[in-house]
Amino acid sequence: MNVAIKIGLSLILLICGLAPFFEPSNKTGTLDSIVSLGIFGTIGLFLVFFTAIWFYCQSLQTCLTTISPSNRKATPKSVWYMFLIPYNFIEDFFIVINISNSIEAEAKNNPKLSSINHFGLTTGLGWCIAQILSLIPNFGGQLAGLIGLILWLTHWRFIVKINHLLKSK
Repeated sequence: MNVAIKIGLSLILLICGLAPFFEPSNKTGTLDSIVSLGIFGTIGLFLVFFTAIWFYCQSLQTCLTTISPSNRKATPKSVWYMFLIPYNFIEDFFIVINISNSIEAEAKNNPKLSSINHFGLTTGLGWCIAQILSLIPNFGGQLAGLIGLILWLTHWRFIVKINHLLKSK
């Protein structure tokens, strides 16, 4: 049932994201801006983007792997669902929540995380929300995309910090 809801919501987002392409007057969203780079620019941008996602997923997987199994709220390999587009738009929320809850559970038992007073939920959910809002045509979507990128990088930096703390002696 949970997967069916996620798939249904993903299809709704897919339809909303593609809507500007069916009504040319609204074709000024983030996707149109990307396509305006030309074929090679678009391919290059997507390669850079998916490479960054791969490294981010590596960081998330490392985080969950380093957390004690009893404190994990998801399996380490579950972070790779971020590559299932458009399913990832919904699944990313669950990944971020599970990572945050896992860090919080680990912090209760692991003195290495005693200096941590938040668990990355705000920036994580922030980039997930901004990612969806980036589908809005025109300047609003582009601004949301920029904000989402900043929040995503901030969350990634936080995860790297957690990984460093968990691996320290």
